[in-house]
Amino acid sequence: MSFCRGTVVMTESPLGHRARLPGIEALRGYAAFAILIFHVIHMTNAAVPQSLEFMKVFLAYGVPLFFVISAFSLAYGYAGRLSGPRQVTDFYLRRLFRIAPLYYLAILAQLAVIASYGAPQPSWSDLVLAFSFTFNLHPQMVDGIAPASWSIGVEMLFYAVFPVALAFAATLPRAIFLTAALTVVSVFYALAINKLKLNPTFITHGLAFNLPYFGYGLVAYQLLQVAPARWGGLLSVAGLLLVVLAWAVAPIFTGPGANGVANVLYMLTWGAPFGVLCLGMALSPPKFLSNRLTQFLGTISFGVYLGHPQVILMLDSVGVYARIRDLPGGSGVTFLLAVLATSCVAIALGWVLFRYVEAPGIMLGRRLAGRLEPRVSEQAASA
Repeated sequence: MSFCRGTVVMTESPLGHRARLPGIEALRGYAAFAILIFHVIHMTNAAVPQSLEFMKVFLAYGVPLFFVISAFSLAYGYAGRLSGPRQVTDFYLRRLFRIAPLYYLAILAQLAVIASYGAPQPSWSDLVLAFSFTFNLHPQMVDGIAPASWSIGVEMLFYAVFPVALAFAATLPRAIFLTAALTVVSVFYALAINKLKLNPTFITHGLAFNLPYFGYGLVAYQLLQVAPARWGGLLSVAGLLLVVLAWAVAPIFTGPGANGVANVLYMLTWGAPFGVLCLGMALSPPKFLSNRLTQFLGTISFGVYLGHPQVILMLDSVGVYARIRDLPGGSGVTFLLAVLATSCVAIALGWVLFRYVEAPGIMLGRRLAGRLEPRVSEQAASA
């Protein structure tokens, strides 16, 4: 039994007076563009240089990186601040208005694309599942309607249980225990869904499978409480080295004849290097990893994530990738040009979406939450 990942997405940031974490913002940018490149490869049949063949599989781990970042930054922003019903309601309102406006727009855009091709529209029941953020619980709807939106289904369901998870994982030992328990649940879930022969993507795109990644984010947050800031650079580099190590040992756990349990555990263990990366980038990120450019890309990462599939389809429909493939220079040139062309349009679109869709939604969520809890700072999470 072997499972493969698909494509994420969310951005969370600290509340009120707590200092923003520019390194975490930068990590979101890396995650979003890992997924963008992954989709350029698979949606355009781009020729990839042999030295970059690993990207065909491993860039999909940008989604689990998003999940680890999400839990880490939410814990950073909300630890000690979900003490009552009003605070929890505030949290849910902010999450809803952070995610829903752009997500709903992505659904409407996809419905328009479907109509333009004269293809059958989703059923009313599918639309209800999609708009209620419960589609991830349905084996045939797990990927959602909007391209790449499966991770939003996972995120929103995680938000539903986050206050309980945060309260339980209030210490490092308890966070580790929670992550271990979620890993056991994930393994049994994967084996059960595989045995039932349900939609294969219901495994790796399902909530139960991905919960351990959020656990690693909670563990990383607990480590943030005790790790010296001067360790930031070292931990960031260590996280990168652990990512390389995870890639290097892949054939042992995912090759022909690999045990199904070992395969699942291998995939989930990627949460560990991502947690180390979060910790290092939160403490004191190296300039070569966290700078104005990477932080900007992190700021617009949600729009890039949800917008880039449509960008790829649009560029493909007007022949951009076909023209690039015909250029001289081989895959080393054409692959780079395909990624650059996609990135340029996706960045522009991501900025527009952030400025005119995400930011207004964030402000509306703040105002509504402020009416419920006037004492909550107006400077609360912009993620």
